[in-house]
Amino acid sequence: MASEQNWDYSFDVVVVGSGNGGMTAALCSYEMGCKDVLVIEKSDLFGGTSSISGGGVWIPGNRYARAAGAEDSAEKAKTYLRQLITEEEVPEYQLDAFLDNGPKMVDFLHERTRMRYVTLEHYPDYYTDLDGAMVGHRSMEPETINADELGEEWRRLRRTHPMMHLGGVIGFTQVEAALLVGQQPGWWKTAVKMLLNYVLDIPWRLKDKYARRLATGCAGVARLRVSMQDRDIPLWLNTAMTRVVDEGGKVVGVEVMREGKPLRIQARRGVVLAAGGFEHNQEMREQYLPKPTSAGWSAGTRDNTGDAIREGIRL
Repeated sequence: MASEQNWDYSFDVVVVGSGNGGMTAALCSYEMGCKDVLVIEKSDLFGGTSSISGGGVWIPGNRYARAAGAEDSAEKAKTYLRQLITEEEVPEYQLDAFLDNGPKMVDFLHERTRMRYVTLEHYPDYYTDLDGAMVGHRSMEPETINADELGEEWRRLRRTHPMMHLGGVIGFTQVEAALLVGQQPGWWKTAVKMLLNYVLDIPWRLKDKYARRLATGCAGVARLRVSMQDRDIPLWLNTAMTRVVDEGGKVVGVEVMREGKPLRIQARRGVVLAAGGFEHNQEMREQYLPKPTSAGWSAGTRDNTGDAIREGIRL
């Protein structure tokens, strides 16, 4: 039965949060039949902590690793993980679901969207002394993309952390970071090439201080956003979810503040909460994290204040 509440807008699916999880959920909803999808983001920039990050994704047995000839298996990865994660923390079926469906998810994005990754040959598992560990080809990073593919929305893209930029303005990949920071053979040639490309790109220098080429976290976010643009999936910035609306035990929409104005948005098929963590909510840090703890210690976006988590707990 359709909700009889008053709504300002109505969509099939409303996604709260514009990071990797939120945008991927929006694209998957669209590809699986819900064509009327909205993504909301409370900041004036999109991408969240996904965009600030190095963009790495850990998926054993992914298509890029297989193409590079890496020898891996779900069983080997499970052996590694079970030494780090107890059954109480992650039940068997959840671990199997991740290992079985992670590669399928990568395939889904590769085949249907502009999302592309690069396998990291020399990025080892964190505990290489454990059984089942590998010294590379389980982690991936986003393939680079030019900012102008976003159209004018490049101005609203949250940038990757400054430490992943040469001179604070030229983004580099994780592979290039290892070369430059470690001053490995040929590092200076790579640095000179990046600087020349930056200086000689006069048309872009007149628009932005940052290089045109995007890398790491913000490149992955840009690829997902471009894929959303291909499908005309709207992204509303400055739109904070204030409450999940439920009716008769069923979630039917969300209440938001959009540019200071309260709105009610119906979600005919579902609401996806992908709004990040609570690292900048000191009260929640005190409640849930070991002490001492401080919001000032986090590199995550300051907009992560646990909004979606609090609503999930309430419901």
